[in-house]
Amino acid sequence: MEKATNHKQFSVMINDQVADRLDQFCTNVGISESAAVEIAINYFFDDPKVISGLMNGYREMATLNREISHDFSCCEEDADVHLAQYRRRLRNFY
Repeated sequence: MEKATNHKQFSVMINDQVADRLDQFCTNVGISESAAVEIAINYFFDDPKVISGLMNGYREMATLNREISHDFSCCEEDADVHLAQYRRRLRNFY
């Protein structure tokens, strides 16, 4: 009896240049696109430098996002006040 395997599907959008490179790679190596994608994904997940770089990048972006959010929170609060006033005027108008 064959053991059932679970497969998940997902879609990825790539630009024409990447699509051409993928097609050329598959043609030259003689493998399917799904096999080429699996090779690329496995390489990506197996390379600790890539994973570490991504984690560091996300940490840096989180810090930057916190700083930006803090710097603009007053503007957001002011905009909320103005929008609330505008909505009240509209309700009173109609």
